[in-house]
Amino acid sequence: MTERELIEYIERLTASRDVPWLETGIGDDAAIIRPPGSGASLAVTTDMAVEGVHYEEETAVELAARKAVARALSDVAAMAARPLCAFAAVLLGAGRDEQTGRRLMGALVEAARQMGAPLVGGDIAVAKGATTCITVTAVGTPGPAGFVLRSGAMFGDAICVTGRLGGSLQGRHLRFSPRINEALHLSQEYDLHALIDISDGLSTDALHLAAASGRGMALRAADIPIAAAASRGEREPLWHALNDGEDYELLFCLSARQAQRAAREGAAGLEVTVIGTVEESEESFLLMPDGSRQTLESGGWEHEL
Repeated sequence: MTERELIEYIERLTASRDVPWLETGIGDDAAIIRPPGSGASLAVTTDMAVEGVHYEEETAVELAARKAVARALSDVAAMAARPLCAFAAVLLGAGRDEQTGRRLMGALVEAARQMGAPLVGGDIAVAKGATTCITVTAVGTPGPAGFVLRSGAMFGDAICVTGRLGGSLQGRHLRFSPRINEALHLSQEYDLHALIDISDGLSTDALHLAAASGRGMALRAADIPIAAAASRGEREPLWHALNDGEDYELLFCLSARQAQRAAREGAAGLEVTVIGTVEESEESFLLMPDGSRQTLESGGWEHEL
């Protein structure tokens, strides 16, 4: 069973439940809830950073902690939300002594503070035979345009991306900054129709947008901005830009006219590139420089059971 299949199973289990305060549930980057008696909505998301999966055993615990916080806050950015606070549940595994635990927790507190989501609670457990796992729950409030979902892409929209893609495992996957300010800037300056962060890979996350919106995505291979690190991989740089994942850039859809301005002006100092268009049908494909089409397939990261 793949991660996607398991998520779809969970969606079926929860679909029939009557939860009047739930505005957006499973299937987006964060759930949106409106607590009873409150006039305000909140975006809530949870992410894990597992030793041996999201970072190597020899990785400094400070970098592992920072990545755990940044992963959760990237989901807040993907909703065009403002960070409010964070919670952390930490399982310290084999070989982790008291000093290591202190370093990890100190790094979690500092990273959350720096990213605008102070750590306000959580849990700690120690299991000598286990693998270290850091779980961060982040809470966000509506940005300038409220929350932006994955599901609003419209036929004729331009597809845009911030930054450059590929080669994240060369080190960027441990040191990236969630695009919070960029997302808030974009949502204030433009009418964003759909938004997601690129955590699993451009190919996979573009298909997530497509599925949520009931549209197809046509990506132009020649226009995809490729990071220099992608050229140091084992395959073609374009393949790495499409499939490596852990770029944590923003992928979004908006009108073609507004996309042209975004590409000229950038997002809070970060480059924006128009890489394709939203199709009327649900077929998604990659337009190659020679004019040929290739079916866009999900080649990014996916957990398998």
